[in-house]
Amino acid sequence: MKQELGLTYRIAKKVPIQSNSDRCLVLRKMYAWNMLDILETDQRIINIDESWLNETNYTRMMWCPPSTPATMTSKSVAPRIALIAALDTDGKVYYSLL
Repeated sequence: MKQELGLTYRIAKKVPIQSNSDRCLVLRKMYAWNMLDILETDQRIINIDESWLNETNYTRMMWCPPSTPATMTSKSVAPRIALIAALDTDGKVYYSLL
């Protein structure tokens, strides 16, 4: 029945942000050089990262016309679980789940 409408079933892909631009690559390289210099001075460095789970729609495939991309740009607004994790150069781990 879906074939009569001219639709195909393909893997849905999220549209990624453009974080691999030349400017971002140079900034990451400069950051790495600075971190290596600081590590040589025996200072403690704490690396902190935040991640969250806010996706409730786990759609992986979708129906769409053959000539259109299978992308989703809208995000649902829902409560999210935030995980904040940190690791220092002494090997200690810190974390918080909110």
